[in-house]
Amino acid sequence: MTLANHLRLTLLVVVTAGAALAAWWLPDTSPHWLALPIGFALPFVFAPIMLGIQVLVGAIVDPRQPRTTLMHVLGVWWRETLASLHVFLWLQPFSTRSDAALVRDPQRPAVLLIHGYVCNRAVWQPLLNAGVLRDCNVATVNLEPVFGDIDGYAEVVAAAIDRLLAASGAARVILVCHSMGGLAARAYLRRFGDVRVDRVITLAAPHHGTVFGRLGMGTNAKQMAAGSPFLEDLAANESEARRAKFVCIATRDDNLLVPRSSPLLPGASERVIEGVGHLALIEDQRAWRIVAEEIRSVARA
Repeated sequence: MTLANHLRLTLLVVVTAGAALAAWWLPDTSPHWLALPIGFALPFVFAPIMLGIQVLVGAIVDPRQPRTTLMHVLGVWWRETLASLHVFLWLQPFSTRSDAALVRDPQRPAVLLIHGYVCNRAVWQPLLNAGVLRDCNVATVNLEPVFGDIDGYAEVVAAAIDRLLAASGAARVILVCHSMGGLAARAYLRRFGDVRVDRVITLAAPHHGTVFGRLGMGTNAKQMAAGSPFLEDLAANESEARRAKFVCIATRDDNLLVPRSSPLLPGASERVIEGVGHLALIEDQRAWRIVAEEIRSVARA
């Protein structure tokens, strides 16, 4: 099952269950139709609660340094809530946008966008709509099966790179990866090498894992748990030269990556910003500017 279908089914189940419970709890004197809007409201209530729990766990397990104000934390939580609702209730279940046509021009940067855990290619729509990558040949990919082995995603990435290079005429690609997508890129490099990759730009990638990995569904979630054998093997098979190709974008306010140092790889370039959470980072204009600058630097070289 694709992620879009999975999310549609999940929404249907949540709304139906919420409406049924509301119909049972409401007094007999209440209008029967009132149960339906209550059911539709349930996903909008669930998301901020779950994100609030993530923020609280992060504050307890790995307090943010330097410390900040409550208003700052609430601002990050609210922005992350809006991003989550936008991505999971609209973009990913219902988006029908496909990749733009590629131009055969070997001098034009070839960029492959790789999404994260329980996401699909639609998560990149805000970046693509902003026109930040309009001078590039851009392709996206869906990492499936949704709860599969990250090592298996290496073949998915390899096939996407083959298609992008064949259509664009470029010799190498730039990988831009959010969250788990950064680990999929590293799994690709471990298996196929880096001869066809100029640079890897990761946004909030759990390079050193997260405590939340043990709570997620699927093989890929367990592989993202801090200290997992998968992560240890990735690190053991990377040279300094390969790490030098990485640019790691991180946020000090990441609500999902605990410890907060997880997105930074030794030997890689580091870019750290503030005031934005894990998923909202993919819609953050400061992150977009860093991505665009790194792509331009590769093109100039």
